[in-house]
Amino acid sequence: MTNALLQLLDAEVAGFPVRASGEQGYEYINNIVARYMISEREELVAALKEWLLLRSESKTMLAVDIAGKQHLRELRPELQRLLADVEQGKVFKPFYARPIKKALSLIESL
Repeated sequence: MTNALLQLLDAEVAGFPVRASGEQGYEYINNIVARYMISEREELVAALKEWLLLRSESKTMLAVDIAGKQHLRELRPELQRLLADVEQGKVFKPFYARPIKKALSLIESL
């Protein structure tokens, strides 16, 4: 089954101006995601799981940011696996553990 929301988010990321900062991009995508938090939560979680499993710096870390800021508890297991992979040196540089831990703490703070 095709996830229409995943396609929309992929298109938004691809279309975001290159000259903008990463922080602006994260904020922009978080604003889009917020519109779907209630009406299409399951599809949103599925889309973000796809990004987390990509293990690609840009989309995976954007999904980490969204999961934390939007308090998506459903993504806790994927974030914990990603953190373990980072800490074991399987993916990304060690400093990527910091934003993942931050996202996990935001999720668990509710």
